[in-house]
Amino acid sequence: MFFVFEMANNHMGSIEHGKLLIKTFGDLSKKYGINAGMKLQFRNLPTFIHEDFKDSDLKYVKRFNETVLTEHQFKTLLECMVDNNFKTVVTPFDNESLPMIERLGVDVVKVASCSIDDWPLLEEISEVNKKIIISTGGADFDTLRKVYRLFKSKGRDFAFMHCVGEYPTPNSHANLQRIRDLKYEFSDIQVGFSTHEPPAEKSIVPLALAMGCEIVEKHIAIPNVEEGWKPNEYSCTPEQIEDLFKEIVEMQKSVDGKSDNEIKALASLKRGVYLKKDLEGGHLLTPDDLYYAMPLQENQLDASDYHEIVGSETNGKKLIKDSPLMSSDVIAPYKKVIIDEVRKKVLDLLKRANVTITPDDEVEISSHYGLERFEEVGCLIINKINREYCKKIIVQLPNQKHPVHHHIKKEETFELLYGDCTLNLNGKDVPLETGKPLLITRGVNHSFSSKNGCVVEEVSTTHHLNDSKYENVEISGLDLSDRKVYIKLLG
Repeated sequence: MFFVFEMANNHMGSIEHGKLLIKTFGDLSKKYGINAGMKLQFRNLPTFIHEDFKDSDLKYVKRFNETVLTEHQFKTLLECMVDNNFKTVVTPFDNESLPMIERLGVDVVKVASCSIDDWPLLEEISEVNKKIIISTGGADFDTLRKVYRLFKSKGRDFAFMHCVGEYPTPNSHANLQRIRDLKYEFSDIQVGFSTHEPPAEKSIVPLALAMGCEIVEKHIAIPNVEEGWKPNEYSCTPEQIEDLFKEIVEMQKSVDGKSDNEIKALASLKRGVYLKKDLEGGHLLTPDDLYYAMPLQENQLDASDYHEIVGSETNGKKLIKDSPLMSSDVIAPYKKVIIDEVRKKVLDLLKRANVTITPDDEVEISSHYGLERFEEVGCLIINKINREYCKKIIVQLPNQKHPVHHHIKKEETFELLYGDCTLNLNGKDVPLETGKPLLITRGVNHSFSSKNGCVVEEVSTTHHLNDSKYENVEISGLDLSDRKVYIKLLG
């Protein structure tokens, strides 16, 4: 999830108040581990407001005039956002504001619902090579298809945001089904939710997330009694945002699949595999070598592994009677032949790429359709480090492909070290080049392949288990043990 704090004009024209908003909500994001952006709004008032109405008391004209900031002041706020680990997000409401987005190096461009069919503005935004988020409030699907085709034709990384342009929005008008409709109609892009429900309402956003939205936008404010600044009916205070984050954290626990408690409870009732007798290394296992009993110990094979165990070979060490048979104790014959061949080819590519590895490196063979098809589909991954950042070395053999997928949490860069590799981003082929890292943002469908073999360096945010969501649902449905084999390349 990418959470966008919409500051809008709630900086109240004050740099210090804007900094307070950024620091306060930045601390909350850090506390709850939320990947977040902070958003401002750009308007070039001399041209945005018609000359005849510049001094009118019209609601929004008055508001915009009272809270106007200079480019230098916007720059100060954007720099403060970066210092507080925010992605910088800006909504331009007119063409004249777009050059400032480029000058100030904004990360993400947001299109407001009122601009969903502002074609002069959309045409120019579609030329901007940044992440683009487009609110869809009030738009029919014919309009959205036109917008989709425009940004697709320009090869942009963009998302649609369900939005209800009612301030505040009653729960009965939230129309969350539209999130699913958008995901079905535009399945290759991210879908989010720009929400305007009353701040005390904590259920709508978790419901939207459970329905598959990947971006959330929420208006924020901090009251200032001395200045008479009171949050509007749809802007959240820090306390209200914290309550919402607590709900989101609990919701995520309920939709993330099996719990550790469930896994432990089921494992406590399984029968583990034990040895009837001492076995020398290299022994071919038969049913007569094994018996089954509780308890199941950590990393021990269990009765469900029967067909994989029988006929497999033990590794080089002697195994003792009545000891548990561990997963590391056996090597299936057909797997060993394949693994030895893969190891040989990978080591040759690494040597040619002048990439050094160690015996301690964790190496996984990622085989999405089984080891038998590994040289057709998959890759080998050398996991170097996985902390707040992650570094991997990816090796592909000649004519090998990796299936289409996207990441929920991880952002990554690919940089070619040796050979050839073509990355496909949302259906567009992009050849990798040495010395030119390529960013892959969250939610972007991608695959990669090599004609002659390649070595690629991946640097990313923290790697999370089960963070890869595959286009082929059969792959996503497989257990990790069905599509990953961990080996040593050296030693």
